[in-house]
Amino acid sequence: MSDLFRLAPIDTPDSLPHFRHLVNLFGIPSAFIAERFQSITHSFGTRKLEDGSQSTSSKVILYGLIWIHFLAVLPVLPFDKRHRWIKSGLVLKWSPKASSSSSSTGESSRKVTLICFQPVLGTLLAINRLFKSSTWEDVLEDPYLLINASFETWHELIDENAWKLLDLCREAERRTFEHSAKLDIDTSELLAIDYNSIHHLSKDSIHLVEGLDAVLRSLECALRCHNEMEHNSDVWKVTQDALHYRREMFHSTRLRMISVEQRLKNVINLAFNVGTIRDSRVMKEDSYVMKTLSILAMVFLPISTVSSVFGTQFFTQTTLPDATPSSSVGLSLVVSRKFWWLWIISIPLTLTLLVGWGFWIRRSQLKGKGPANWMEDIERANST
Repeated sequence: MSDLFRLAPIDTPDSLPHFRHLVNLFGIPSAFIAERFQSITHSFGTRKLEDGSQSTSSKVILYGLIWIHFLAVLPVLPFDKRHRWIKSGLVLKWSPKASSSSSSTGESSRKVTLICFQPVLGTLLAINRLFKSSTWEDVLEDPYLLINASFETWHELIDENAWKLLDLCREAERRTFEHSAKLDIDTSELLAIDYNSIHHLSKDSIHLVEGLDAVLRSLECALRCHNEMEHNSDVWKVTQDALHYRREMFHSTRLRMISVEQRLKNVINLAFNVGTIRDSRVMKEDSYVMKTLSILAMVFLPISTVSSVFGTQFFTQTTLPDATPSSSVGLSLVVSRKFWWLWIISIPLTLTLLVGWGFWIRRSQLKGKGPANWMEDIERANST
């Protein structure tokens, strides 16, 4: 068995010579190379052996080469500081089982090779645990044990980041709920809702669900191909059970992420509603100011209108008749006899405008309550 973690290069220009050597040495398919540079979300491919030594039974289809690609996004804070996409790939190759004549010597001629490209943390440890176990030779019997180990480490990575995203979602929920619960407190801090972070969390949850759907499709393909191998061994049953268990674990993480996605939608709606309510209250306060100014203008408008129409000079100055040349000129302020016209006309006109305005406001409020009262009547009729 060969473990080639150190020989699998990353897709960078300086590693191209080693990459080509690795491709030629192990016969890595060109489809795998094209998928690497396209950064596809999901890939699972198989090829049969070309040496003609595989079983000729129609019920036994033995593949000699499998390649898988993984792609997912990881939530990292701050959102605009790091590249958060992670991709990984593997190529598993094994030779056919030894014939009965060669196996009589007691030595197995099967060779299993696993090549990992950009393996995630924990892949090497999981495979080393498998090698150090007492049943490490089971990999020669069923190479899909290595596939299960790769899916296990990928699930650990995705599940860990799913919990991180859930914690960030809880924090966003807590802050948004605090804003909604304190709408009556007029402070500028309540308006500091981080819409950008909430939308980034929602986007990451969508990407994680997409990555989980992709890896589940790969796992389904692995189960289908593994089901086409020989079934008459205990190792095959153990591997099949392990792959089924791994599938259920991915489904568990996916259900959690769907819940997070729905909760983030609720948080986004609540955040926008909180902002809308706050803005409407500010506009309502402005409308109170404008209403006050309108009332003041309404009170003084009739007076100014009557004064401008009549053009009456209500106050005049006259010279006192007993003024002497030696004394200063005596002046007297006299109110015009038409001064009462102003109040007789202005006061009724002002009262008429105020009463008409109040009646109009009352009528508008009754119209606004009409649909609600109509719905209440319908609900009351249905309840009876």
